[in-house]
Amino acid sequence: KFNLEVPFETKPPRLKDLVNRHMMGQVWVRDTPFGPVTDSLILSEKFNVRHDNILRAIKKCQNELSHNTSYRLDKNIIESFYFAGAKGKERKERKVDVTEFGLALLLLYINSPKARQISAEILYRFLVL
Repeated sequence: KFNLEVPFETKPPRLKDLVNRHMMGQVWVRDTPFGPVTDSLILSEKFNVRHDNILRAIKKCQNELSHNTSYRLDKNIIESFYFAGAKGKERKERKVDVTEFGLALLLLYINSPKARQISAEILYRFLVL
């Protein structure tokens, strides 16, 4: 008789909730029909990693995984822009919007202890199921 302690009550938590718990706060900026969305600026802040390193991780993820169309990276990692700088001297800067699934893929490329914690938690929950 195999008995395994179940880590959740009735159903597995959403990735959204695991991320919030491990990143100490809300990272999702809005909900869409495809699920919650965050952006590279928030990820940079929450992972305590420079924004250019997050953008580099996104680029590497896109380069390595874009050949698999089932991941739909174009719908899960979406190019965007914001305006930065002093009023009247704003400049257009690049950022990237990331869905819940996009973040699950991106965690593989972010070099941060928090990213590894979330990845480990996802694997644990998956394997327990």
